[in-house]
Amino acid sequence: MKNIMVRMLFFSFLAPALFSGQAGPQGSLVIMGGGIDSSLERIYRRFIELGGGNERIRLAIIPAGSVEPVVSGRLNADDFIKLGVPADHIRVFPISVLDDPTTKDVDEASWKNNAFEEELARDMLGFTAVYFVGGDQIRYTQSLKKANNEDTPLLASIRRVYADGGVIGGSSAGAAMMCDPMICDGYSMKALNSGAAFKPDTCAEARGVSLANGLGFFSGGLVDQHFLKRGRIGRTLIALYAIRQFSLGFGIDEDTAAVCRGNTIEVLGSSGILVTDVAAAKAAGDFTWSTDDGFRAKGVILHYLEEGDCFDLASRTPLPRPERKRIEKGKEANASFPLETSLFAPDAFRNMLVDGLAENQMRETSGIAFTLDEEGRGSGSQWTLRKTERFAGLYASIKDKDTYTVTYVSLDVEPISLRIKKK
Repeated sequence: MKNIMVRMLFFSFLAPALFSGQAGPQGSLVIMGGGIDSSLERIYRRFIELGGGNERIRLAIIPAGSVEPVVSGRLNADDFIKLGVPADHIRVFPISVLDDPTTKDVDEASWKNNAFEEELARDMLGFTAVYFVGGDQIRYTQSLKKANNEDTPLLASIRRVYADGGVIGGSSAGAAMMCDPMICDGYSMKALNSGAAFKPDTCAEARGVSLANGLGFFSGGLVDQHFLKRGRIGRTLIALYAIRQFSLGFGIDEDTAAVCRGNTIEVLGSSGILVTDVAAAKAAGDFTWSTDDGFRAKGVILHYLEEGDCFDLASRTPLPRPERKRIEKGKEANASFPLETSLFAPDAFRNMLVDGLAENQMRETSGIAFTLDEEGRGSGSQWTLRKTERFAGLYASIKDKDTYTVTYVSLDVEPISLRIKKK
């Protein structure tokens, strides 16, 4: 019975995603990992440029993800106005699924069915850029898709804007909903223990990683956000296990964006993107999860990319920024690296890739993720990162900042049990 249910779950993921791509010429995507701060100006300026520039852009803001749609819409509009976009070139579309009680003169809950309004759908066709604010990504599914997962008229118009060469952007929740299915909730450790759960238009209780229908502007793989700062590699791997048609994951960190044009993804911002390629591991049967045996993986390929690096979707190949040069063997900064015991702590995974491999003479480094009971007994997993034959650690000091690219790292994960003894 359990096997039958799993197959049904996989099929439910497969059906919507097969039809989420658009035929014909497409525009650009600017997928932001949330927490946009020091990089706001250059990321937003790229978005404006792709939308036609300050004078030609016509910007639609969709505030449905926020618990404060009116406030969030206005604040996001202000950010673009400060960068030179004329105020009369911006429109906040009244799309929401819930009311903000702090706005006494507006009942945003009355906007719930506005995406079905043909007049709004026609108006959208006059815009060159659409921006989705942060908040809760499931609200985009609930406000812009029908109960049967078909597009509302407004969403169909947004797809037309994109297909005709416009730019679609979003941050945090506005990034997560770019793929279909999408991650709507969950934590890495819980995901490793409890697996994935899928509900079409609601977010399942986050016992593991929760998946739902997304909007599907990006068909190249799974998108996750706040990635390195919140240690989300675990939940991304479990989601990739559950969603059969995805074999690439793109973990976009805070203050960072993936700029997607055609088959090329460019990194923009102060942190980085982790590309997770599970194709070979899946094909070899080395990518499994069960309640009894936990998560096991062998030969997952990772690429860590920073600003100026690109990734080619067609060839699944990282394209490092030319200024970064390979760190010569024997000239690495470190001769060893300690076992990482807080694998999902902020930036811990990046540190393993950079300090544990790129700047390390050792061929591999390891970390563990685990939970303990009151008696100090626990279970978890050991993660081993290894340099492959194609491995490259590249470095450049750019604007007085140390920057890195780390490519072709192999990841193995296996379950462990442990006991902590008091001295």
